Amino acid sequence: MKKIISLITIITITVATLTYALWDINFAELGQLLSGGDYRVLIPFLAILALFYWMKAVRWVLILRPVGEFTRKQVTPSLVIGFAANNVLPAHLGELIRIALFARQYKKPVSSITISLLVERIFDLVAILSFYALSIALIDTPPESLEIGAWLVVMLLAGILVSIAIVLYRPDLLHRLADRIGHLLPGETGSHLTHMLDNIINAFSSLKSPILVLYMTAWSMLKWGLMVAMIWLSLMAYGTAVSPGIAMILMAVLALAAAVPNAPGYVGAIQAAYVFALRPFGIAEEIAFAASVFFLACQWIPVTAAGAYYFIKGGLHVDEVRREMEEVEEDISDDRQTPVDR
Repeated sequence: MKKIISLITIITITVATLTYALWDINFAELGQLLSGGDYRVLIPFLAILALFYWMKAVRWVLILRPVGEFTRKQVTPSLVIGFAANNVLPAHLGELIRIALFARQYKKPVSSITISLLVERIFDLVAILSFYALSIALIDTPPESLEIGAWLVVMLLAGILVSIAIVLYRPDLLHRLADRIGHLLPGETGSHLTHMLDNIINAFSSLKSPILVLYMTAWSMLKWGLMVAMIWLSLMAYGTAVSPGIAMILMAVLALAAAVPNAPGYVGAIQAAYVFALRPFGIAEEIAFAASVFFLACQWIPVTAAGAYYFIKGGLHVDEVRREMEEVEEDISDDRQTPVDR
């Protein structure tokens, strides 16, 4: 039943987002745009895309330090296979594949690898929110709704940074809070909460140096800055040069759209994000939609091909990966893993 509900949700979201993106589209004009684009920008786009994933791999190596010492070459196959799987499977199932493959290959607890992805998402969120707040300063006359959103983003960003500081330097406060909450929860829920907290604190343990935290934040900002550059190039392919601030806003909207349950490859979500974010700045829906198709296709093809390469090179089989995904899903939902040492 849960899978059926998830499937219905994904189909509904995909249909709704595609309908929104295509509602006011002139299909004849869209066809002309797609056939007459300046596809020379594909070369720098692919170069930036390769650098983007290289930076993701390097950052994951740093985040995994509490779990073990790994190299970029060791983490790249499971990372790329996971993102390639997101391109062909719905509902972010590629994340489960990434966890399953890495945990199996290096015999590490599933919970520890899962928490490393949570830490990764936190740094991504800090970078994305920072870009959104910065974008308002770079736009001469931003829409009022964006200004209000910027203040909310700044408050959220401050809350996240304070939370990270507490995890790093005052974990005892979190343990006391978890103990109090745990006594109020039924069954083993309290111990599961403590277990999860232990893993989160352990995952952040390698980042206790303020310099390292700043480095990781700056690295994440640079990585998402590459995404801004790819967005800018996607619009340049159709003769539209936007300001860095507008590209930053679109990047933040894209990240938000990708976070909800989506169809494979984020089809629909990406198109709706482009149209929604660019419409207030007077950019035609046809140009926004064409740029979204370029952005989607120029990531989907190389990432999926690279994932297939690593999948075949690793001698993996679909049935085997499916079984491991199910085991990982059960481990995550039941929280059966033994807590890592603090």
